[in-house]
Amino acid sequence: MKKILKRTILFICIFIGILIISNNSKASGGLRLRNLNYEVTLNADGTADVIETWKIRIEDTNTLFKTFEVDSSKYKEITNVKVEEIKSSENVNFTKINQYKYHVDKNCYYALMYKGKFEIAWGAHTKSTTRTYKISYKIIDVIKNYNDCSEFYWQFISRESEIPADYIEGTIKLPTPVENLEDLRVWAHGPLNGNIKKVSNDTVRFTVEDFAQNTMLEARIVTPVTIFSQNLNTANQNKLSNILNEEQTWADETNRKREEIAKQIETRKRMLITGAIITNTLGFILAIIVIRKIIKYHKELKNTPIIKANQKFEYYRDIENKNQTPAEAGFLHYFKSTSLQFNMTKIVSATMLDLCMKKYISFEQIPDRKDQIKVNLISKNKEELKQDEKLIYELFEKVPKNNSNSFTMKEFEKYASSHSSKILSTFTKIEEIVKKSQEQEGNYSKELITKSQNWSVKGVGYIFLTIISIIAMWLLVIPSAMASIYCFRISGRYNTLTKKGMNEKEKLKGLKKYMEDFSMMKEKSVPELILWEKYLVYATVFGIADKVLKQLKVVYSEMLDESYLLSNGYTYLYLINSPRFSTSFINTLNNSVRNSYYSSTNYSSGTGGGGGFSSGGGFGGGGRSEWVEDKIDQINYNLSKKISSNVIKKAYAFFFLLN
Repeated sequence: MKKILKRTILFICIFIGILIISNNSKASGGLRLRNLNYEVTLNADGTADVIETWKIRIEDTNTLFKTFEVDSSKYKEITNVKVEEIKSSENVNFTKINQYKYHVDKNCYYALMYKGKFEIAWGAHTKSTTRTYKISYKIIDVIKNYNDCSEFYWQFISRESEIPADYIEGTIKLPTPVENLEDLRVWAHGPLNGNIKKVSNDTVRFTVEDFAQNTMLEARIVTPVTIFSQNLNTANQNKLSNILNEEQTWADETNRKREEIAKQIETRKRMLITGAIITNTLGFILAIIVIRKIIKYHKELKNTPIIKANQKFEYYRDIENKNQTPAEAGFLHYFKSTSLQFNMTKIVSATMLDLCMKKYISFEQIPDRKDQIKVNLISKNKEELKQDEKLIYELFEKVPKNNSNSFTMKEFEKYASSHSSKILSTFTKIEEIVKKSQEQEGNYSKELITKSQNWSVKGVGYIFLTIISIIAMWLLVIPSAMASIYCFRISGRYNTLTKKGMNEKEKLKGLKKYMEDFSMMKEKSVPELILWEKYLVYATVFGIADKVLKQLKVVYSEMLDESYLLSNGYTYLYLINSPRFSTSFINTLNNSVRNSYYSSTNYSSGTGGGGGFSSGGGFGGGGRSEWVEDKIDQINYNLSKKISSNVIKKAYAFFFLLN
């Protein structure tokens, strides 16, 4: 039950995380302008000096750029480009290069024609930070003098720009003030929440908040011709009336849109109020239904007994079931706390020790090869083995080469690496076989587990209902949360062993405690040393073999005498206690089994590619990722992703094998 609840919560967190990541990834490679400031100085000769200050949040981008459409009707050219980074200590002036580069070097920039557009690009080279850049340039012939007016009409940001901005502000300064403020006419085109105003007779200011990507921003200023008396960019025509009519048409269209938006807002308000009434009514009805369910679940919980062992043992020494396999003991011991699969390395190692005691295999230390174990298969009727041990033994039979009857644990690791599906299917079958055998012995009930799973599914359903209720139906939040708790509590009552199984589990817990505290017990009858070979099989299952061995050396002086152990037939205890292994025999065996399991889970994976960022269009802005420029970069990127994927899979497998 706890496992299902944890997985459900994890799934919800991952799902929400994916939504957040996918939403954040929409903004031009992680680029976002915190503040964008324009300082525009209009000159009497029809030129304009522009300073753009970008305070920008950058993620995984090494080149920023800004493009301008080449349009002779709007301007002649852009010159005097400079780029610098604003720092608290000292500004950094970037070095100009005269060639196009997809990835611009650090502290360098270029300003040139590329693919029919004028482009300014500079090296950012950062993973994740906020930087401030100042880009300055002069626009030639951006002012147009007509017979009855002068016009400055400039698009600061095009619809193709992919960088959103929290706040945009701009100041446009005239070369000389107009005599009559009414002769200074200003308009701005873009988001409806923007604002443009005449600050004084020679200054115009515009502001926009929450500027979205792919949105246009432009300004139009009309003055008397005398303001730009030195401007040679002229047209022999009257323009003012056309400009006023054009702007009035656009203003009427904008006002119509504002009215439509106001109507939509009003309609939405009414819909929200209606929806709130409906959802609250529905929530009230559902809350009553769920409360009735809670009353029913309360009775169910009260009438569902907690299955407990007849007796709890502080210490338990006897091994009553002589035929119990390590997998069966592990299944009972780890039931509900983890699972057999999570402890499979201990189970396989302990089974190998048990097969050694039953004379189906023997261990041998390879001379001059530290931490290397050789396993010898002994010809014997394997039909006498229980199914789970027989399955492991038959797996070992496939490892030797050239008609040999032995193999090293290193060879077993190589076999597992090249026969991953066989290893995994064998380990999966072990758990299935053990469940079946424990059900036959009356220790485990599939019916109880099915009921537990059904209640867990109901609990998960109520969790989702709670999440939905938080968004739409507050009246239902507490009842659905309470119903979920009841479902999981009932599930926990059924997620258990049978009465007989709980008694067996308690004896195993007592045996584990006995082995852990054996040397510290004041009054104890010392079992024969030979019994510890069987005890150590269980100690390996429980993961306490090293701790038990230390105690054996304290109680049994014979454990320190290698010749005694060998001469009295304690080959197994001799290997377990051998100082020739850097850790211990059991640890060495465990590591080999773990590496084999680990190798069997090492599948390769495919990967997708990445790409650079581009704004396209004129007057746009964007950034270029540090990843992909050409096919070679793409191959390198794919390779790095593949390696990362394998590392993640290995880490995932290793996490479940740690014990």
